[in-house]
Amino acid sequence: MIAEFNLLDGNLVSINMDQVDYFQPSDDGTLVVFSDGRTLELMDSYDFVAEVLNPERQAGL
Repeated sequence: MIAEFNLLDGNLVSINMDQVDYFQPSDDGTLVVFSDGRTLELMDSYDFVAEVLNPERQAGL
C-alpha cells in the first residue's frame, strides 16, 4: 500500500508502507526508517504518520 506525506521542503512523497521498518518522532516532524536502512524525514506529525502507517491503531485494535 502506498501513502503520501510531506517532505520538510513541502514536496509530496509517496511511501510504500511494506518497506517501512519503523518511524519515530523527530525535531521537525517524523523520521521514517526503511527496511534497507534508508531514512526519510517528514514534515507531518508523528501522530498523523502513525494513523496512516499503523492501520491497527486506526481501527482501535
